[in-house]
Amino acid sequence: MENNNSSQKNNLIIKRIVAFMFMFALAGTIAWGGSVFYKNQTELIIRNVVMILAGTGIVIFSYIMSEVNGFFVYQNEGRYGKFAVTYLISLLAAVFLPFLPVTGWPFLVIFVLLGVFSNGMTGLTAGSLCLLLAVNFAGCDYAVFWLYFISGMAGILVFATLDEEFKVGIPVVISLLILGLSLTANVVLFSKEKLTIAQFMIPGINLMICCILLLVSLKMVSSTVIHRYRDRYMEINDPECPLLVQLKEFSKDEYYHAIHTAYLADKVARSLGIDDAAVKACGYYNRIGKLKGENTWENVSAICDKYHFPPKTRHILQEYVDPDVKMVSREAVVVLLADCIVSSILYLFSKNPKAELNYEQLIDTVFKKEFETDELYSNEISLAQLCAMKKIFLQEKLYYDFLR
Repeated sequence: MENNNSSQKNNLIIKRIVAFMFMFALAGTIAWGGSVFYKNQTELIIRNVVMILAGTGIVIFSYIMSEVNGFFVYQNEGRYGKFAVTYLISLLAAVFLPFLPVTGWPFLVIFVLLGVFSNGMTGLTAGSLCLLLAVNFAGCDYAVFWLYFISGMAGILVFATLDEEFKVGIPVVISLLILGLSLTANVVLFSKEKLTIAQFMIPGINLMICCILLLVSLKMVSSTVIHRYRDRYMEINDPECPLLVQLKEFSKDEYYHAIHTAYLADKVARSLGIDDAAVKACGYYNRIGKLKGENTWENVSAICDKYHFPPKTRHILQEYVDPDVKMVSREAVVVLLADCIVSSILYLFSKNPKAELNYEQLIDTVFKKEFETDELYSNEISLAQLCAMKKIFLQEKLYYDFLR
């Protein structure tokens, strides 16, 4: 298994190197081609290429550091190709945008997409390079740079704060409002002609186009990035999922243990606002390795690969099952406590189905036991969340009676 993990890590490194070499080389080529296309002098061509290459190097460094330090938004780890392609397309668009009126440049969309596919700092850096290239080729003053830089920065910030529900209405309105104000303050007000409604036509069209492109692009991002595993979770979290049917045929006790654990874990996850779909899946499958014999990580991992479990679920299961991996995530802690409570109640009822259990005392004992084994130390969950979790478990007293 160590060889398998090492192989995956090496493949990821190779993927990263190839994507960023491709991105670096093509960025310089685009800057050179654009400079030649606009018939820039030799020194300007050299300046453009050098600045874009230097800036692209900074973007790559920012992306890698974000991955190392966990600064990504929307789980963009390892998605080097998608970011590289988005960046290169944005650079290419910057070459041809000078053919449009300055007030019609859709840089808000470019900044937001670059930020969504990486994080705030990386997206802002990459978007600024694209904007700088367009400003240089258009030969306009740096008021244009500032208006799109400020509106782009605002767009990145408001979209970086979204949760997994990805409700884009208010961020779209805020970013378009700031873009409209920036266009008015930097371009329309400085027009040498008398202010007329016609002067707001192109900015208005820009706002409409940006709105449409943002909604279409963000819909695509939502389905392919934010909720790309939604359908898979719906399949594996269905009690009639073929894998759960296999577990039921193998052992009804294990099947119902999984059902009860998933119910409690899902209830807690929803209340705490953490990833309930991943938690529910881990509640169902934290003992699935028994289908292959022992519930080792090697067996669980093989089943995860065969049934294409989402990466997050696979990672949580590894934390839970693999004794060599430290339990860090809140999701794994929720599954651990739900499993322990269900196991304790089922064990006591198996000895005496008519027993009147003191659920409050039982839950206290489970929590104390886990504290004593250091399972609840050095992880992401807070004491406040543990207290809230305990209250939620206590509220399920009526449910526990169904476990008889």
